[in-house]
Amino acid sequence: MAKEDLIRMFPTKRVSPFDGMAVTAQVWAEAHEVHRQQQQLYALLGHGPGILVGLEVIASDPPDSAVYVLPGIAMDPHGQIIVVHEPVAYDIGQARGLLYLVLTYSESRPRAGQNQEGGPLYVHAEFGVEARSDAPASAHVELARVRREDRNAPLTDARDPAHPGPNEIDLRFRQEIGAASHPTVSIGVAYADGKANPRHARGASALARALRHAGPYRVWANEGISLGAGLESLALVYLVAQDAFELRQSEMQALYAYLQDGGTVLMESCRQDHAEGDPPSDAAFSDLLASLGVRLDALPSSHSLLTQPHLFAAPPAGFETNGSPQISLGREAIGEGVILSTSDYGCLWQGERREQVASREDIRTATEWGTNIIAYAIGRRRAGD
Repeated sequence: MAKEDLIRMFPTKRVSPFDGMAVTAQVWAEAHEVHRQQQQLYALLGHGPGILVGLEVIASDPPDSAVYVLPGIAMDPHGQIIVVHEPVAYDIGQARGLLYLVLTYSESRPRAGQNQEGGPLYVHAEFGVEARSDAPASAHVELARVRREDRNAPLTDARDPAHPGPNEIDLRFRQEIGAASHPTVSIGVAYADGKANPRHARGASALARALRHAGPYRVWANEGISLGAGLESLALVYLVAQDAFELRQSEMQALYAYLQDGGTVLMESCRQDHAEGDPPSDAAFSDLLASLGVRLDALPSSHSLLTQPHLFAAPPAGFETNGSPQISLGREAIGEGVILSTSDYGCLWQGERREQVASREDIRTATEWGTNIIAYAIGRRRAGD
């Protein structure tokens, strides 16, 4: 519905009561209908139609011809609020081709409440779920699409939600209108060699500050955390060092448990004071990973660290400009939570590069790379919960 039409529909007249006025059913309905129309039109003008919260569509387990609509709330193009309190199963049957799964609003006929003879009548808000070969002309909210190739093909969740394939649930065209949420996450800076280096703490804090200002997350950096109880509250552990070190058994157990629980650890050596050669902490990190049973591979070109939310052809340069700085990722489920960097992003996040002043472009690129690291860590935590 066009905005101009909504403006013309906005009520500008209301009932003005006076003592002795006859309050008939018609007067009562008219008085309340003004509030109802104002609420609907105000919501439409402020948000537009779409999904306020929930209403995710998932495949059956094991997959078959049915999908499930999870609880949630939506608003249709007429401003009518649709509430789904419980999960709803919908069987598409043998329909094939491009199908639209839509949600519609309806109301019951007025009926009396239970055990209230002579009491008021109630109209109950209801909803309908339907799979159609075309989007209906009547008011509706789209929940999902699916392109079914065969009448008996089972429906599945999309392996890549950005590129759903045939017989996969396509959620890309849902209109989300709920308040944007900016998750609050914490990262912890831990000094593996026991020597607090303010450069990396300042770098982590600068990254967190940038993300709070303009990023999708509200990030806070905690300096000098201990590798023990409480790691589960962190989206990312930033383990830094300069000198050789060896973690205590209890610290290694805490780190291993954190990785098992879906945590992510970014390991970096501060290279500021090592103009030539690798800092001793590089070898110590290698020994630590061997003790944890984590094997490393080069970062694959298709990995989400390079694509979400910012696209990189390769990891960007960090503080280190000498040699060939690398980013390595652990293998297997636990190992995938380990990111080993020889680029020293911590120093670049707070404006330093080897033997030169970091440009705004250098810092901005490193901050976007840090955003990808945080997004990857948050994704792992959610999958582990």
